[in-house]
Amino acid sequence: MPCQSEVVDFYSGRSIFITGATGFLGKILLEKLLRTCPDIKFICLLVRNKAGQDAKMRVQDLLNSRVFESLRLSQPELFCKVVPVSGDITLPGLGISESDMTMMSQNVSVAFHCAATVRFDEPLKSAVDLNMKGVKRMLDVCKKLKHLEVLIHVSTAYVNCLRPELNETIYPAVCDPSKLMNTLDWLDEGTVTALTKSLLNGLPNTYTYTKGLGEHVIRDESLPFPVAIIRPTIVTSSWKEPMPGWVDSINGPTGFVAGCAAGIFRTLYCHTHMITDLIPAEYPTNLMISAAWHTVEHRMPSLCVYTIGSSGLNPVYWSDLEKYIYPYMMKNPISMTLWPPGGSFKSSYVHHKIDMVLYHNLPAYTLDFLVRCCGKKPFFVKLHKKAAKAMDSLQFYTIREWRSRCDNSMSLVERLNNYDKQLFNFDPRTIDWKDYLCAYYLGIRRFILKDDLNTLPAARKHFRR
Repeated sequence: MPCQSEVVDFYSGRSIFITGATGFLGKILLEKLLRTCPDIKFICLLVRNKAGQDAKMRVQDLLNSRVFESLRLSQPELFCKVVPVSGDITLPGLGISESDMTMMSQNVSVAFHCAATVRFDEPLKSAVDLNMKGVKRMLDVCKKLKHLEVLIHVSTAYVNCLRPELNETIYPAVCDPSKLMNTLDWLDEGTVTALTKSLLNGLPNTYTYTKGLGEHVIRDESLPFPVAIIRPTIVTSSWKEPMPGWVDSINGPTGFVAGCAAGIFRTLYCHTHMITDLIPAEYPTNLMISAAWHTVEHRMPSLCVYTIGSSGLNPVYWSDLEKYIYPYMMKNPISMTLWPPGGSFKSSYVHHKIDMVLYHNLPAYTLDFLVRCCGKKPFFVKLHKKAAKAMDSLQFYTIREWRSRCDNSMSLVERLNNYDKQLFNFDPRTIDWKDYLCAYYLGIRRFILKDDLNTLPAARKHFRR
């Protein structure tokens, strides 16, 4: 009987290469490929040695993590298809051994480049090394893969954040990527830090700056294979797959919601009437998988950009986060909180700063004083300073709004058959925001704050006291 899924059929018998598989999106991508495409030949994961663990040990830890729980119980034999490849995107040739390179060259036909630094405050020199030079090293490796038919590169929709619309366009570069990479090689860290603000040229952080220039590194290369660039907006927890609310990163609004649930955060400067362009994590992942199929099977142009976001098709507003998450948080509190859960968005910067002093700074200094009196090491002020820095990095996005244009992504939706539209759903119009935001909060409670759902009855009882 023929396979109902054209996408699954495409991956049958193929070998895949993934960088960044230990990251948030990379884990979801790996889990989805294993679960839905069981006839994949094998999946090579580029993993660096870290903290005394080699690539094999780290991949074993990865497969033992919560995101693979369902597969471990139902189809553990699929893990044999995962092949650790020791390497590092900061090294020439990605640090891949000759034997691994030979094996990959003879087998790999689809590659996914997810590896990057997503830290907003990454020093520029490091961000360039990971998000620009890392792309160049990936391209050099991919050129050696004799059977490679497509490379999927993960970027961000906010490479165009100085424009009102997030279009599927690669606009002229703010500088020459090659000259920047060469210049930073001979400048010391202090000089680069001093020059960073002027080099960013209005962009909010080194992340968006280097991800945008990383796209130009791809465009400027003469490549024997096509590339699809995937640009997600603000990636938050999964909605339904691999499990409701799964998240292991505190980036974006996740950290603020977690802080509110724990009673640590009380205020965020935000224009609540504006759109927040959230997208559940499985949506960009499903787009990545589908775009590889589409690029090869329909002979797409050598470079195509796919934006995946909700603002232009099914918008959700910052006020919706308060409307749905806050009451759900009250009904489903966490077991241990510093203060009662709460927090709110402030459209007035002055109001926000006053609340920062009253509800963040003063309690932190007071608690540190009491901790010192008990002969213990104080930590509350340090914790709140770190929290304030994280919230400040979000401010560029919380007081502005954009419309994401997803024309190429929506055209791809229409190319999928009905079975694949369900199996690899990435259509933002299908998101039920109330249902999703409730799953998002429970996921934060469960996976970020490590408070399992079986503690809910006791937590509710404690909260009512």
